[in-house]
This record gives sequence, C-alpha cells and structure tokens, in this order.
Amino acid sequence: MDTSNMIPAEELTKTVWLTPENASFSRKNGLLWLTYGGKEIRVSLRRNFPLEKLWALISVLDENEEEVGMILELSQFAGAEELLRAELERRYYAPVILQILSLKERFGFSDWRVKTAEGDMEFTLRDTYKSLIRLDGKRVFVLDVDVMKMKLNLNVLEESLVI
Repeated sequence: MDTSNMIPAEELTKTVWLTPENASFSRKNGLLWLTYGGKEIRVSLRRNFPLEKLWALISVLDENEEEVGMILELSQFAGAEELLRAELERRYYAPVILQILSLKERFGFSDWRVKTAEGDMEFTLRDTYKSLIRLDGKRVFVLDVDVMKMKLNLNVLEESLVI
C-alpha cells in the first residue's frame, strides 16, 4: 500500500482555531468570506454542540462543506461579530409557533395550521414523532417535509389541545 499521499492521523484530528490574529470575515455580494492563510475563501457557519451556546464553538466550512476552522467565541471577532451573528441567525431562522390552530393526522402525515409572530402558516410533517426534536425542558424543534424549521414550546401544545 502506497502511504506517500496519506495524511497523518494527528493532522486529521487537529482543530484549527480561527482568531482575529489569523483570520478576518467580510460579506461580498451577500455571501460570507473568510481571509485566512493569505487566501480568500467563501464560507458558511455551523453551530456545534452544546446547542445552548449559540455564539460559541462555531464551525467555519468552505464551499465543499470541509471545515476550515473553528471559532471559540464570536465575541473574539469584535469587528465582525454582528456579521457572524447575522449569518448564524439567517441560517438557523425558525419561526416560533405561538398557537396550534388545527392538527390533522392522515396516512402517517400530520397537517398543521399554526399561528406565528410572522402570521399563520401551514405545513406537513412526515412521521410526526421523528419530526419533533426535543431540545431541552419544554422546547421542541419542528422539521417539516420541506425541512423548514420551527420552534415550539410544549406549553403552547398543551394549551392548544382540545380534549
């Protein structure tokens, strides 16, 4: 086996920490760009666990979804913190369900009509149980068949149920 082109294991598991000293971010034509190692790279951001830390441990990925590096805390990038927060808020935008207006189950699908701060919405869940992801306590993440994301507090669900 030819091992001349293989990357050593310690290089594969090495975390590259992006800091204001080695990286900078900008927006061009509506896209997020990273300047790192003398190169300008189009990037996207992803949250990592724990999800409760919204602005910490952020993966920075290139166009091929390969990780370029990690940001320990967005607040490190004082000049670009607002830009990075806006990018994460755009990516993880999820309307909050304020009230469930109707819910009908049929053939493994459930049709929902809900009220959100943005107005009334209708969506369909395939396999309702698998589409409701409990985050913590009473907060639930809802993923519909089109992978639209919404947030639901279980108190809203309890208040909306008619028994």
